[in-house]
Parts: sequence; structure tokens; C-alpha cells
Amino acid sequence: MAPPRPYPHGLLLLVLLLIPAAAAAAPLYTAHCAAPGHAPDLLDGDDASSSAAAHAHAAALQLSSGYFSGGGERLFGPDASFLPRTFSLLPTSVHHTADASLLHVAATISLSGGRRGPYPHRGGRFLVQYDAGRSFRPRLPRFVGRRGSLNFDLDGYYSLSTGDLCMVGTGAGRSADGAPVALLPAVLRVRFPSPNANLTSPFVTGRLETTALSPAGGIFEPVALLAYPEQGYAYEESASCPQLPADGRGALQLFDGRNFSCAAVKSLLKTPFRLDYGSDSSSLGIRQRYMFVNRMHCAADGAVRAYVVFSNQTDLSRYYFMVGEKAIVAEGFWDRKANRLCLKGCHVKSSGPSRADLAVGECGVGMSFWFPGVWSIQERSFAAGLVWNASLKSEQGIVGHSTLAGPHFRGNFAGLKYNYTKVDEAMKYYYKESSLSKKRKGKFPDSNSYRDLVFRFYLKKGGGSGYAAPITIGSMLYDGSSLVVSSPFSQPAVMEMKQRLLNVSYDIRYVGNWSLENFQHQHISSEGVYDTETGSLCLIACREVNISSDCKILVTAQFASLDSKVTQHVQGKIKSLREKSDPLFFETLEIASYEMYIDQVDESIWRMDLESTMALISMTLSCVFIVVQLFHVKKVPEALPAMSITMLVVLALGYMTPLVLNFEALFKNSNKQTVPFSGGGWLEVNEVMVRIITMITFLLQLRLLQLAWSARSVDGNKLETWAAERKVLWICLPLYIIGGVIASVVHMRVGHNRRMLRGHVSRMRPVPHAFWEDLVSYGGLLLDGFLLPQIILNVFSASKVRALSPGFYIGSTLIRALPHVYDVFRSRHYMPSLRPSYMYARANDDLFSLAWDIVIPLGGVLLATLLFFQQRLGGAFFLCSRTRRASEYEMVPTVSS
Repeated sequence: MAPPRPYPHGLLLLVLLLIPAAAAAAPLYTAHCAAPGHAPDLLDGDDASSSAAAHAHAAALQLSSGYFSGGGERLFGPDASFLPRTFSLLPTSVHHTADASLLHVAATISLSGGRRGPYPHRGGRFLVQYDAGRSFRPRLPRFVGRRGSLNFDLDGYYSLSTGDLCMVGTGAGRSADGAPVALLPAVLRVRFPSPNANLTSPFVTGRLETTALSPAGGIFEPVALLAYPEQGYAYEESASCPQLPADGRGALQLFDGRNFSCAAVKSLLKTPFRLDYGSDSSSLGIRQRYMFVNRMHCAADGAVRAYVVFSNQTDLSRYYFMVGEKAIVAEGFWDRKANRLCLKGCHVKSSGPSRADLAVGECGVGMSFWFPGVWSIQERSFAAGLVWNASLKSEQGIVGHSTLAGPHFRGNFAGLKYNYTKVDEAMKYYYKESSLSKKRKGKFPDSNSYRDLVFRFYLKKGGGSGYAAPITIGSMLYDGSSLVVSSPFSQPAVMEMKQRLLNVSYDIRYVGNWSLENFQHQHISSEGVYDTETGSLCLIACREVNISSDCKILVTAQFASLDSKVTQHVQGKIKSLREKSDPLFFETLEIASYEMYIDQVDESIWRMDLESTMALISMTLSCVFIVVQLFHVKKVPEALPAMSITMLVVLALGYMTPLVLNFEALFKNSNKQTVPFSGGGWLEVNEVMVRIITMITFLLQLRLLQLAWSARSVDGNKLETWAAERKVLWICLPLYIIGGVIASVVHMRVGHNRRMLRGHVSRMRPVPHAFWEDLVSYGGLLLDGFLLPQIILNVFSASKVRALSPGFYIGSTLIRALPHVYDVFRSRHYMPSLRPSYMYARANDDLFSLAWDIVIPLGGVLLATLLFFQQRLGGAFFLCSRTRRASEYEMVPTVSS
């Protein structure tokens, strides 16, 4: 009998050793938490009310996003403002105890912070990204290093009477430099406002510290916690609001008599507010440029409370709990009659050495938020706010306007109107510029095709890119992708559609060298006219310069006709109307766009679907033709030694190359197109199928190569056939090398032009054209002439053996020629683009141009024709030589084991 294995005893010993270690690591509750006390749990059983109460208490103790300070820079990195430290406290279980004032709580607390900062890019500015939906969005910056994090599993008790929570447990994680943090015993003490939070006591505070003498090498320092509670808030009974100054009148009736929607207001107040200071705003002690409604919670009856932060930064910190230079806590209600949010607030002040030590200071702050009913070139905010000193009788204060255009909530904006103030001035320049009013042939975008008037552009000189979208066309208002007004086809709107000159307003956002001196982000608002018969756009624009506006800017653009085949979608200029001596003057900026119209995008999507299907069919037929050749060599055994090894190797390399280049994407989708696919699922399936069939075809080609090599080794005339194969190599290899050298020279000569061209298209910086891409294209040319080694071998061996099946060499020739035929059709019927998305007949698969599209198919047909006659008249039938002879391969019987 086999001896027993020692594993069970070893496992038992390991468990016995770990139990005391775990007990030592977890601190005792009574040793670290004098208050609140502890008591045995009560069994809740099936008591529904008890279970509901436990869930309510768990929700009240939950803190999904808070701020912490401390912990040590080695663990969490520097406490940077652009990406603040954050923590969350999530109760996992809450049980009633024998003491009615105590709850037994188990929870997890997670702390995260670190990363040294964003990658700088030309002065530290962030890039701008344009998504497929044609909306302007900031690209989130990439950060250096990683984010340190710790997770603690804790257990303890919460006092309903005092609001104190004390818990003990252990945690582990990883520091900002990537080093693991071992098991760390800790105690957590949290103070919740009792019995509920209110305006003068709005924060949850706490402290997390280790119980070990030298934890994790001494890197974990005590942590101070701060959060704005999500539940359990007591509003004042007489919730009144200070009188609103005159600036807040004329607000939209956003909810159209419906019940107040907290989610809608939170969505509209999410963006930063740019502050404009009045003459009597100094009494508030606020000097920052932006205001954030960082946290907002509502009651069912329309009561609202908020934590508002003032800062000079507009970075990612607004997505976290912010501890900025200045903050205000406020409460109030939604005023249905005035259609505004009315709040009264108190200043937040520091109460200790840590940034997390905050307390409520002086009150008497009035705040209001509303949604303006009239827009203009100077103001296009869906939300506006006002902060003032309610203790003073002055009606002036700090006005704030949301910085991002376009609604984030689909409310009732039918009452929103636009006041054009720059149209008359733009008309003067429209008639002054003869190229704008000159009649042109073709049909151009109009108010019915709004999305065609949206365009992304780049600067022809200096670098940079931008995005332009109409805000209004006549009386119709847009939000970037669709109409905002619920009934756009009113009588005025129908009349406007028939006009030649339409009043328009544009929102233009831009990143680049505005003055050709510094790299920065610009936002300009513009108004003017658009000519539907010439595709001409003439706008007067305003941009912010420090705290003032520069409205002496002329923007002109010329749209291509809808049926045009030109690559430039839009050409235009951004020109300063000031004198050169003026400090605000800048050199004229020429812009261009290579976008496609919506119909052309739809056509491009249809073309890509067609091309993916053609690629799938082409690769499937290649696989079938190899199978046909495998059956042929079984039927004609003498064909195997007569096949050119060089030809088979070339074909095998041709199938292997796309597999190597897309190895990681073989079994996953790697489609990263920049156009909005409506039915991209079928395209993705085709891509995966093409890769799978390519793998199968490659394996079959290797099998054919292995059979030919084996047959050549046992052939009776193997010395003669190998000698002929060497002659094939002596001819083909120099030809291939010379062709590669020529491709390299061509790459070096045109590489600079390609880099500059792609640099414009990349919008930000030049992207060099890889050398291997040209080599792969040259490899496609070698595959087009795959029959050349076989023809040369037939010449030297003077063979009449039908080495290749007609289905194989004729079918393969047609597959290689068909992409060039399709390329001719595509160039004549589809809109060209600088960034084409080709699934079939791609430039990195072969050489494509009008000349190559003629030469390559004709060359393939010529080689197939020569091979056809060689296999019937002899390999050297076209050579005028009396010494040519016809020979046959003898099959030598072999003994198979």
C-alpha cells in the first residue's frame, strides 16, 4: 500500500501557525475603542421592520466619496490639487445589539491617492479629443506613476446617540511607487453629526491610524478624514431665501409645471462656473476664477443642500470631494414661481493643521442658480449663478456662468431665445469679400443638414486643431448633436429654411498656437451669416483675453459642395480686425478640414462593410484553392517534386505576415475606427473570421510546402531538380533585393512629405510613416508575382508536368488582381480621404495607384498564361533553342513503414 501523503498534515500545521499570527495582527476592540461600548448582537430574524431599519442605518453610514490627508507621501505621494486623495466607507453589515443605542457594524474603507502629475505637453496644457459623435471633449490627462491604495476590513460599533463610530481591523494595499504594503492593523474613529447634519454642522470627520509600533516600515502616518454626508440631514424649518438681485430674472421654466427634479438640476450645475466680479463683491472674501457645485443633495419636497467650492483650477479635482482655496455650505429650495434654486450659506474655514480640518464660519451668504431664457454672443450658458452678501442691502454680487455649452439634461428649453447682435457687422464683411458671395455650382449644406455644418479643423501653419459647431441657425437651437427646441418646424423656422442667407451663431473651440508663440486652449463665440447657395460662412467672433473680451475677429469659411469629390471639406481663415500695433492683434490663421459630409460617412460605412465581406470571401477562396492543389497532388503524384519551393515559401510568408502583425488581435477585436459605426457588429465579426481563416490557410500552405519538400527529397532526379531550384534562387533573390532597395529609396524620398501630411491629419504632432509599412507593401508586390519562381523552374527543368492545378494558379491570380480592379472602382466612386479606413485593397497590403492597378493585373495574367502553355508545350517552349528538350519526372517506388 502506498504511504500516506504528508500534504494534509502540512496544511493543518500551516493553519495552526497562521491562526495566532492573524489574531496578533487584528487589534482588539476594547483595547482601542473606549467609546462607544460594545454589546452582544440581537438576532433580527424575519422582522421586516428591524431589517429595514438596519438597511437605513447602513445607508446613513455610507460615504461614497470623501477626502483624506496624511498617510505619508511615500505611500500616497504628494497631496496634489489636480487629483486629490479620496476615500470611501461602505458598510457590509449592520446588526442591532442588546443596547438599543448601539449598532454592530462591519465595513470596508478604501483610500486612494498619489501620482506625481500629468504628462506635460507644450507648456503643460492638456490635449483635446474629438469623439466619433462629433462632440468636443477634453481628453483626461495621463499621469506619471501609479495611485497608492489601501483597503481595510473593519469591525466595530456605532452609537446612535452620539454619532461616534469606532472600528478595528487590518488592511493591505500598494504604495504609489508600486511596493506592496503588508498586513496593517488599524483603528478607525469617525464622528457623524448627531442626531443629523445641518447647516452649521455639515461634515463627517474621522481619523484612521495604525496600532502597530512600526507599521510597514514606518510609512503609514495617521490619516484625517473629511466627507459631506449623503443622508441624514436636518433642514431648518423656516427655510427662507434672501431677496434675489435683479440679475437673476428672466429664467426658463425648466420643468414646465412638473415636479422638481433633483437629478436634472444636478446635471445642469455639474460644469464649472466662470465668475465675473462686481464692484461690491469684496465683502465675500472670494477671489477665485471658478465656482463648482461640488456636492448636492435634495429632499423629496424640493429642499436642497450643497457644498460649493471656489478655485482657480478647472481640472479633474471637481470629480472628487474638493478641498479648495474657498468653500461655502448652503441649503435652500427650488422656487417654482421664479424658476430658480434659492440657497443661503455659510463660509467654510480651516480648524486645524490638516487640510481635512474644516468647520463652518460666518454665515449670511446668498446664492441662487437659474437657467437664462435669452442667449447672445456674450453669454451662452445653460446655467447661471449669483453669490452675494445677504447682510448688505446692495444688489450686486459675483455672477457665474457655466463654461460648457450644450445641455446635459433634456428639459423644456422651448422658451429659450437667441439675441443676434453681430449679424449686421458680419454682413458688411460678407459683401466686402467677393469670394464669399460669388455664385458657385453644386448643392451646399443648409438648415436641414445641420450636422454637415459641424466640422473639425487644423491650422495649416503653426500646428493646432479645433472644432466648430453651430449653436443656432435662425431661430432653431442646437446642442451639438440635435435640436433643443421641441417644435423646430414652426412658421418662422419654415420660412428661414427657404432663405439664402441664414443668421447663425457658432461655438469654436481650439487648441494650438493661437499667436504662433504659445500653445494654449481658446474658446471663441461667433455670430454672422451663412449662404446656402455658395456654402460661405462669415462670422464676427469674440474671445476672452484675461478678464475682457476681444470681439474684433473675423472668421470666414467655404464649404465644399455635397457632391464634391475634393478632399478638403472646409477652407477658411481666422483674422484679426485690429491694427498690427494693437496688443490684441494676431496673424491670420488659415484653417482646413478633411471631414466628410454625413451622407459620405454613411457611404463610407457601407463601403467598409462591403470591403470586410470581400476580404472574408477572398481569404476563404484562397483557402479553397490550396485545398484544390492538395487534391491535385494526390491525383498527380509527379506534381509534388515539380513544384517550386521558392514559390511555396513566398506564399507561406504572405499568409504569415498579417498573422504576425496582428498576433495580439487574432482572437479579439482591434477595430479602432474614428467614424461612428451604426452596425459595426457585422464588421467586427468579419475581421475575426478573416484572421481565423488566414490562420487555416497558412497551415494548409505549410502542409503543401512540407509535401513538396518531402517529395523532392525522394525524387529520382533530386540532384537535377535542386540544381534548377538553386538557379531560381540566383535569379529571384537578386530581383527581390533590388526591389527592396528601390522601395527603401522611395520611402526615404517621400517620407518627409508623408510625415508632414500625416502631421496635419493627426491634429497635434507629426506621426512618422514606419519603414516596415513600405516593406509590407512591397511584399504584396512579390505575392502578386508568386508564379515567377515556378515559371523559371519550368524553364531550367524543361518540364511538361502539370505541377499546379489550373484552379490553384488561375484562382490565386484572380484573387491577387481583384483588389487592383476594385481600387480603380473605389477611386472613381468614393470620396477620397486623408485617413481612409480600408478593409480590402489596403495600401499596406500592396502597391496601389493608377499605374500599379493596370500593371499588376496584366502582369499576373501574363504569368498565368505562360504557365498554362509551359505545362502543355514544355517549360522552355518560348525560347528559340534547338537544345531544349522535354523531360518527365520519374517516380521512384519507396517503402513506407
